[in-house]
Amino acid sequence: MFSLFFSSLRLLIIIPRILWNFAGMKRTVKRARRKFKKTLIKNGFPEELAEELAKEYAILDEIMSFEKILKSIKTSWHTEHNVPVFPKVR
Repeated sequence: MFSLFFSSLRLLIIIPRILWNFAGMKRTVKRARRKFKKTLIKNGFPEELAEELAKEYAILDEIMSFEKILKSIKTSWHTEHNVPVFPKVR
């Protein structure tokens, strides 16, 4: 009984910390994208081209979106990729 309570309490502490770290990574990626775009414009690239290049090189921003993560979790759960397949016994 107590172990179930403590494990659920631990989960309630871990989830916000993971989300906070995830938000920090997203913030860092977006800041790097803005600086990359600003540097391209400063070095003489047209603004439209700089925007396109910044979008093209911001793959981490797309990978780390909540929608993509939830979609991959849903897909792997639905297709049961994470479930081990045991050999059938005759």
